[in-house]
Amino acid sequence: MKIAFQMDPIQSVNINADSSFRLAEEAQARGHELFFYSPDRLAFDEGRILAVGQWFTVQRVQGDHVALGPEVQVDLTEVDVVWLRQDPPFDMH
Repeated sequence: MKIAFQMDPIQSVNINADSSFRLAEEAQARGHELFFYSPDRLAFDEGRILAVGQWFTVQRVQGDHVALGPEVQVDLTEVDVVWLRQDPPFDMH
């Protein structure tokens, strides 16, 4: 499966406390592909929901816990699961 995460910057998460990291870690262990994007990179264009982000992998090494691929645009209808995982305060602009 392909799993997208809309979340706070994954580069700065605490791997021992962040539930999104734990979800990504388990999904990766089960062989799923992971995609990260932030809410400011989300768009609705001609009936499509698009996100600019990066495919990624994780490992349990704080400070070296994520490897990000090149930035790409993904139509979110092409992924199987979308997690919306953000810490407050939320910027709803």
